[in-house]
Amino acid sequence: MDLDILKQEIEILIRKNNFQTLRYELFNEQSNLPWATHLFYRDNKFMINSRDERSYVVGVTWEYDTINEAIDKFMSILKQTIDAEHLASELGFSHPYSSPLWDED
Repeated sequence: MDLDILKQEIEILIRKNNFQTLRYELFNEQSNLPWATHLFYRDNKFMINSRDERSYVVGVTWEYDTINEAIDKFMSILKQTIDAEHLASELGFSHPYSSPLWDED
């Protein structure tokens, strides 16, 4: 399995959905990027989790046997991030980081 090719394919999906300003990491489990959604491969499983401001895992780490299942979940989490930040804007809450996907002009 070539993780670089998978990464390129996922990056294309991210651009098609205009998610490139979201914080995410692809196949770099050790990254300390705060507030990021991580997709990585370990122990013959594709794994996804979200991290907080200190890069600690928030909630669960989802595990999938196939890349297609993992991509579906990963993209769903990115979409949910946008939805949650829109709600935060409506309620007057601050955002963990800036993105044109939810920042007001």
